[in-house]
Amino acid sequence: MMKTIIFKSCFTATPAVLDDNQKRYLLVGICLHSVLSQALREYVVPILTALYEELILRQKIDSQTYPAHLKQYQPTKAYLYYEAVNNNKAVYDYQYAKYDYKIKSVVDLSKLFLQPHMAHYTGFDDTCDSSAVLGLIINIDKFPAVVQTDAQDVRDKVRNQWAHCDFTKWDAVKYSDSFQLMTNLVKNLSMSSSDEGQTLLEMENGK
Repeated sequence: MMKTIIFKSCFTATPAVLDDNQKRYLLVGICLHSVLSQALREYVVPILTALYEELILRQKIDSQTYPAHLKQYQPTKAYLYYEAVNNNKAVYDYQYAKYDYKIKSVVDLSKLFLQPHMAHYTGFDDTCDSSAVLGLIINIDKFPAVVQTDAQDVRDKVRNQWAHCDFTKWDAVKYSDSFQLMTNLVKNLSMSSSDEGQTLLEMENGK
């Protein structure tokens, strides 16, 4: 199923007529979206849950109202986007005073840290794509610095370039470097040895 989705998103061809660059592009996409993203989604949940509980206690973010709502996340001064939660943008457009600012779930909290066009997911599942989950790690200070650096590298050098569908860039060197960056990120997630081993095995099999 993942192969079909990727083929349709960028080109129409059958596996038999793909050149080497296209095959490498396809394999990177499969590992990025079906292996790495799944591991990252599982990784962020406990960290974001702890942050949500902290903000309930300190900011009462689950019952806040306009105009006393939390506008910036103070540790990073990041502006918080409420458009994607509680159906605010769809119902009220830019009438911010009418928005519902009560944050009732960890999923909704996470959306505050992403630009609205990136926050259409409904849970930490397949609807939360690689762009969103990498953005969460990069934008929230609760994640270790080394993980944030690795996530930035994967987003800039793998995910964003993959999304441009420029198959000519996916030579053997680019292919190898991409898997190395994804491997580095997995190894710094502090997963259990069994989970890390399973994830790396799935990535290796995907190659």
